[in-house]
Amino acid sequence: MKPTDIITSVLKLLLALPAVVLLAYISLRMTNKYLYTQNQNKHIQVLERVPLSNKSSLCIAKVLDEYMVLGVSENNLQVIKTLDKQEVEVLMSQADGTDITTALRVNLNKLLKGKLKA
Repeated sequence: MKPTDIITSVLKLLLALPAVVLLAYISLRMTNKYLYTQNQNKHIQVLERVPLSNKSSLCIAKVLDEYMVLGVSENNLQVIKTLDKQEVEVLMSQADGTDITTALRVNLNKLLKGKLKA
């Protein structure tokens, strides 16, 4: 193998690799935008997910106009608490943020422990 062949191969690699990485980045960005806008029009939304262990998590979901705290594991999904409108309003009023996700995240621990009264 000649030294010019090695240099040519290295140059091709240096040109092709960034092109492949750029195409992968663009396709991932387009896919994420599509999935995000597709999820916003649905009636079921997962607003927040907090991992508790490798195979279980706690999440807040909005189903139509109801907010639920769900325990999710590998083999099970359990509704821990269904939040009524009054509880959601209390959670929103006590949070510093303006959106419901921030409000629920700030007060979820207090609500589950019974320290927050509606």
